[in-house]
Amino acid sequence: MSRRGRANSDRRRAQTTIDYAVGVGIFLLAIAWVIGTVPQIVQPFDDAQDQPLVANRAADRLANDALSAPTEQTALSTACVEGFFQNNSPPADCEYGTGPVEDAIGIGDDYHVNVTLLNDGTVATLSDGSAATRGDPVPSSGQVVAARRSVLWDNELHQLLVRVW
Repeated sequence: MSRRGRANSDRRRAQTTIDYAVGVGIFLLAIAWVIGTVPQIVQPFDDAQDQPLVANRAADRLANDALSAPTEQTALSTACVEGFFQNNSPPADCEYGTGPVEDAIGIGDDYHVNVTLLNDGTVATLSDGSAATRGDPVPSSGQVVAARRSVLWDNELHQLLVRVW
């Protein structure tokens, strides 16, 4: 009878501190995993997914329409390029606006844009000595999407770089 009494008393023991700590630890690990996984699951639905599309359309518009003559796509007009980067009124064959660069190329206020004309990896220089860049300074951190187009300007091959964030 004494053996049976001990066996029953072992089965009726209370929860120990170690059991409680293990249970809470597993619960906290599960919560941490959920918090770490949910942003990755939701990320495809983030608004930033349209930035590549905006950058590519802006680069195409500038290279093929706004800064080139109607008959010569990707061969930029010197007058259009000078006027665009100096934020002057567009000459007759140019199709860009004045004001902020977002308005000039038809992008909404939801985006920040920088347009730069590069020659061998450095910023091209306009006839007045100013740099061929327009728009907000590109941030050093965060997601920035870039689109490049090879263009002919001033009888030299250049890169038209449009960055959107």
